[in-house]
Amino acid sequence: MPSTAEYRTMKTKPANHKSFRIKADEIFMKKYRGMPCEICGTMNRTVGHHNVPKSRSKALRYDPRNITVLCPTHHTMGNSVCAHSKNVFAVEQYLTWFKGNKSQYEYCKANQLTVRKYSYKQAWENLKEGREAWA
Repeated sequence: MPSTAEYRTMKTKPANHKSFRIKADEIFMKKYRGMPCEICGTMNRTVGHHNVPKSRSKALRYDPRNITVLCPTHHTMGNSVCAHSKNVFAVEQYLTWFKGNKSQYEYCKANQLTVRKYSYKQAWENLKEGREAWA
């Protein structure tokens, strides 16, 4: 019969790909909370918005040039300029606004298909130590 300590060790699952991805995402996005919204300037409950979706580009997932800081109104709840609105006009207005930031838009457009072969564990370790995720 194993001891209590051995039993706990046996039951502990090894950290998987998803858990490292979640940890890395949390560290990366934390620095954008509380910064001013890039559209209206409010600092109330702001978050970082991925212009190229995380699911589409692993290379841009932890790239600050792919992040736009938005308040809740401009991120998910707005009807005039909003990145994730059900109102198609609001999303179009956001895209028009984003394209106005030429250098950031061009960078994201050019790099969205870049392939990275790094692990999320490595990204998490790098972010935890204050380095770039894919350094």
